[in-house]
Amino acid sequence: ISTTTQNAGTTNPVAITYTSKTIGNIDVSGGIYPGSQIKIPVAGTYRILFSAQCNSTSGTHYLQIFPVINGVTVPSSNTRLRLPQSTESCLTVEYFLQFNQNDILEFYVHGDDSRAQLIYYAGDNTHTPIIPETPSIIVTLARIA
Repeated sequence: ISTTTQNAGTTNPVAITYTSKTIGNIDVSGGIYPGSQIKIPVAGTYRILFSAQCNSTSGTHYLQIFPVINGVTVPSSNTRLRLPQSTESCLTVEYFLQFNQNDILEFYVHGDDSRAQLIYYAGDNTHTPIIPETPSIIVTLARIA
């Protein structure tokens, strides 16, 4: 997950970074946070799901998110979202991808303006039950074969 707000790259796509992991043995490469490279521990087919909290702080802008494996963009994998002014949307996308052991998976974000962003919201502990934080992105990986 990422607990930081991240702006879309406007000239070139930028790698989305993560601030922690919550469970499992798949980690950001080297276990150093923040980091963008997810190292695949075992070869196989993986179900990958991401949920990104998208926001446009002013004006109508687009952003797009796509996976890259070992520095190579996955063909036909881009997801693009147009955000009207002062609008939030949760973008959720699922992939099934083949990996070799030690492959590196990254997600990149690109937009037409840096005000198109993946936004983080802190939780609120003044309620019962406590309202949890809203990560800017959550990525889930599970080996299925």
